[in-house]
Amino acid sequence: MRTASHYLAWITLALLTGSELLIVRWARLASDRAPLEPLALLATGAALLALNFALLGLMRRRAQRGSLGWLASRLVLLSSLGALFSGPLLLVGFALPLWAMGAEPTGAEPLRAGLVASGGVALGLGFGSILWGYVVGQRRVRVDRVDLPMHRLPEALSGLRVAHITDLHIGQQLRAAQLAGFVERVNALDADLVAITGDLFDFDPAFIDEGCAELARLRARYGVFAILGNHDVYTGADAVAAGLARHGGVRLLRDTYERLEIRGETLYVLGIDDPGRGWHGRRLESPALERLAGELPKDAARLLLMHRPGYFEQVARLGLPAALAGHTHGGQVSLPRPAHQHNISRLMTRWTRGRFVLDDSVLYVSRGLGMAGPPIRLNCPREIALLRLTPRS
Repeated sequence: MRTASHYLAWITLALLTGSELLIVRWARLASDRAPLEPLALLATGAALLALNFALLGLMRRRAQRGSLGWLASRLVLLSSLGALFSGPLLLVGFALPLWAMGAEPTGAEPLRAGLVASGGVALGLGFGSILWGYVVGQRRVRVDRVDLPMHRLPEALSGLRVAHITDLHIGQQLRAAQLAGFVERVNALDADLVAITGDLFDFDPAFIDEGCAELARLRARYGVFAILGNHDVYTGADAVAAGLARHGGVRLLRDTYERLEIRGETLYVLGIDDPGRGWHGRRLESPALERLAGELPKDAARLLLMHRPGYFEQVARLGLPAALAGHTHGGQVSLPRPAHQHNISRLMTRWTRGRFVLDDSVLYVSRGLGMAGPPIRLNCPREIALLRLTPRS
């Protein structure tokens, strides 16, 4: 059965190949060579498509096999993204000189010079954006302080602070030394609760011990809570759970809840497992969430930890006042504010990053602290969210 991921991969390969053909066209212009004949152009496109397909398969096989294979796969991925970004810019770069010179007939040489210059700018922007996202963008970490208005929140719980982190993807792209720095920044916030909404690890169980040892250093006044994401399922859900239990410090919620007594009031913290199938999902339904909601008092303060934002409609239907999620990474690449919701994660869900309200429920989706796939971030820094619970009028 064909999945959305399968079709998306083929669409991406086609767009990448088209972008590479535009780059070939620019290179021939820059070297003052004639355009490719139709048959030669078709053969070149077929060869590029076959090469991209082979490299994609090679990346999947080699990415998890030692540091050399991982490094090679990252380099291929970054160069492919540079080409993919440059393709649409080249189209604009080629169109501008043709439009500008179309009103007044000019010789072939001025037109060629204009196409070469504008195409060069387009390539510089495309590959330069990817380079900036890798060298600078993905190293930025921001603490976002956000109010989370909860329906029927007891006055005693107003002002409770929750440090929300997610999508660490501990592994080749996030090792213990960098993770230790993140843990120190979270602890420095002196939060009442710490919530981790899944994807602690990224495929390789070899990193479970070093990752869990660092996570055990997280501190919060009323506890550190976590759930599992789809990448934890790929890593081995039971192995991750065993690692957390072995090192202590983090309370893992797997389709269950904990009742906390805080300042004389009750707060229920719920957590559901991720199914681990695929990466997309809209209008998801969780039988475990239905069960948990039925077990708890309807007027109680309840904070749900879930990995995918796609459960939000079910959350609102069940009357749960607040939920925290991750999974999207905020797209990792997005348009600047205020258009930051327009990013690649819109393929997964319309709740891509930040705070959302639906009926009597509020959702916060974090941009995450780690990365999966391309090691770049544009207009989307890593995030530690410090959420302050407030009564909703």
